[in-house]
Amino acid sequence: MNSVYTFFKPLALILLILLCVVIFWFIFKWFNDPEYKIEQIQEGFVLNLNDRAEKMNLKNNSLTVISYNLGFAAGPMQNTLADDHPESFYSRNLDDFISMVKEKDAEILLLQEVDLNSKRSGYVNQLDYIMTRLGWSYAAPVVDWDFYFPLRKEHKIVKATVVISKFPIISNEYTLTSGKPNFKNKLINIFYYPLLWKSTMQQVKVMVGEISISLYNVHLCVWNREARMGQIKYLSEWINKDQDSDGFIVGGDFNFQAYIRGTPIPVDDMSQPPIFNVLWNELPGIRELLIDSTLDTDMIHKHFTFPERKHRYDFLFYSKNFNSVECEIVHDLQSSDHLPLVGVFKIFQQ
Repeated sequence: MNSVYTFFKPLALILLILLCVVIFWFIFKWFNDPEYKIEQIQEGFVLNLNDRAEKMNLKNNSLTVISYNLGFAAGPMQNTLADDHPESFYSRNLDDFISMVKEKDAEILLLQEVDLNSKRSGYVNQLDYIMTRLGWSYAAPVVDWDFYFPLRKEHKIVKATVVISKFPIISNEYTLTSGKPNFKNKLINIFYYPLLWKSTMQQVKVMVGEISISLYNVHLCVWNREARMGQIKYLSEWINKDQDSDGFIVGGDFNFQAYIRGTPIPVDDMSQPPIFNVLWNELPGIRELLIDSTLDTDMIHKHFTFPERKHRYDFLFYSKNFNSVECEIVHDLQSSDHLPLVGVFKIFQQ
């Protein structure tokens, strides 16, 4: 018995020291890091499933774009990060989404929260699933959460923000933003912070015939207004620096006045001017499918894309090189807790 005690005593001491080091690291990171941090722009990779894919031109000079937070195809109500559903549940939701894309005759998808072989969605590569069934050749993914939780039922989570296109993609650049969570429980904030996802802004350039279009696919920080304001200012500067494109489209989940379960309602954010004022002021001629710079918060949320709270989180902005001829929020798709936003654009300056 004494020999066993002698053996385990130094081992227990080592484990205790390691535990203290880990706890200290979590605490140090929480108090040392800024509220949010936007990383440098990085070069992402482009998937090309058909090297012989030919240059495509627009049909009737119109371009159909869908912006959609897929929510890893977990259905209209998500109670946790990994609700218990059979694999068939996810495949059915993906199939419904794909059918909608075909029905709308879309050519570009701006997607958020696409799982890549995550346990919570049946270890299915949802990007590959979508591309295979659509028969499209090009995609530009950005992985913004890749983590293994050994003590939680989610276990492996790999999540991406993705542009999928019928047209050739010529570049994919992105920046990730880390933000401190604001759960009501302060200890959860400290110990969850290094484990959580980052939010993405990406610039993907596509060739539509002889026209170069910059697509900005964003999933802004859900935790606080300060981070979202920082991101949208960064986005405006990024767009203004791009002189090589014939026009741009900005879409995605802006998490406008958003909050999640366990966090306080952002009363201060809701009482301030919309963050989109930055875009209206910094990008002359920019427009959005359903709103303009004169609308207040209540009018913006009137066209909701997040049914649980009847809030508008998802938007499609476009430059003066385009004109919107059709727009729709698809209310009958139940693949996610968000609703798809569909825009049909005419290019009238080439």
